[in-house]
Amino acid sequence: MMRSINILSLIQAHETLDTSLFKNFLSCHGIKSAIKDYELDCVKSFMHALLNAYDDVSVLDNYYIGYSIPQIGKEFDLLRFGTDCIINIELKTESSLEKISRQQQRNRYYLSFLGKPLHIYTYVQKEDRLYKLMISNISISTLEVSFVELYNRLTSQDDYEPHCIDDMFDPSDYLVSPFNSTERFMSGEYFLTVQQENICNRADKILEELGARFISITGGAGTGKTLLTYHIAKNAMARGHKVLILHCAQLNKGQRILMDEYDWDIQMPRHVNNFTGYDIIIVDEAQRMYPIQFQQITDAVKSLGIKCIFSYDDLQYLSVAEKRYDIKGKIESELSCHHYRLTDKIRTNKEIAYFITQLFDKNRNIPGLKYPNVSLLYCRDYASAKKILNDLTAKGWSVPNYTPGTRSTFQYEKYCTDNTDCAHSVIGQEFDRVVSVLDACFHYGQDGKIYADNAYYSQRQMLYQIITRTRKKLCILIINNPLMMNRCIDILNR
Repeated sequence: MMRSINILSLIQAHETLDTSLFKNFLSCHGIKSAIKDYELDCVKSFMHALLNAYDDVSVLDNYYIGYSIPQIGKEFDLLRFGTDCIINIELKTESSLEKISRQQQRNRYYLSFLGKPLHIYTYVQKEDRLYKLMISNISISTLEVSFVELYNRLTSQDDYEPHCIDDMFDPSDYLVSPFNSTERFMSGEYFLTVQQENICNRADKILEELGARFISITGGAGTGKTLLTYHIAKNAMARGHKVLILHCAQLNKGQRILMDEYDWDIQMPRHVNNFTGYDIIIVDEAQRMYPIQFQQITDAVKSLGIKCIFSYDDLQYLSVAEKRYDIKGKIESELSCHHYRLTDKIRTNKEIAYFITQLFDKNRNIPGLKYPNVSLLYCRDYASAKKILNDLTAKGWSVPNYTPGTRSTFQYEKYCTDNTDCAHSVIGQEFDRVVSVLDACFHYGQDGKIYADNAYYSQRQMLYQIITRTRKKLCILIINNPLMMNRCIDILNR
């Protein structure tokens, strides 16, 4: 757990203690990454500049140094919390006004979710100058201010030390879905993580090269793959490229808004045969396309000399046939492709991610965790379950159904709600509160993995699709399955 630190204490410890003891001193304050000498030199210069304004060491206390928001990776040089406001100070050896302003506005975005007035400064060591983000009703600008101004702000702050700084930040606040927060996405009210930005920059360069090019973007549930893919598409369209997005699932409400209100070209693969006139083809949820569609798209990209991005998660298949097609293998073995993989989980909060991991594999047991955002319900029959599911829907929970059959009627349809969302339609979306159902079809195999006894659509994979849409709260409703009830209780009580 990170603790606040006194800047004077930090500098004198660095100048006096041996390397090993100083490292332990940092660790004691929850500062895990090593602070480089030039960074500490910048902190020292800032400290002297502040003390030159007023020789008052009280303004050097209660700073969080190098704090990084969990899962997002956004880092702040100095944070000081108060009951009345939050003060953020970034430290630079040298920088331009444009870069300073850009970072200050980004910091404002991340800190604004804490719901308190913000005062954001940047100290530039080489200039020995201080800049502040100025916000009015009509403009946002970065201007030079005096150290006296900062001193007055620090001394007037009613500072306090949070019990746990991580608890103040909810990673899901920073995730804007192109599908579920379409207006915010289109107005640019979001930022990418460092990993997403790096991939985006590389992809943008490749998209500007001459000739046919293939890019693959992969990542598990919660890694921000959809946001990154659609951000790249938005960037390309802003540069004047004609972009076609092929979505290998049912089109959702957010996509229809992008099509109707922002003139995006989004279609299902089976509706497109001619790719002439496009500069970039993006295949979203590519793991679900048919081999013949893969062949048609790749042949067109090569013959037309255009660009193609495959965005996929090979674990998110919904039928045995989709797994057998092995589109991932075809992309990786048959194409000269630039591969990028997202690894950082940013959507799902960790407790839900750990719960899902243990639910799907009985051999995975993670002790010492708490699950305040996971709840259990039990019903003995389908009729009772349907009543509860309809009630949860009325209370604002997202209750995606297992996908009903088009030619056959499946057993799980007996407790399907009137909700139109199903496993196939929620692909790529995310919801704050999700209900997932485990009926009597589910069991564990000899390998400890969860299975379901059905044929055409894989109920196991539909469960995975539904349950991984969760951002904040998960409710598991179990129907006549003591085995699954016992496993869920075992996870929650471990």
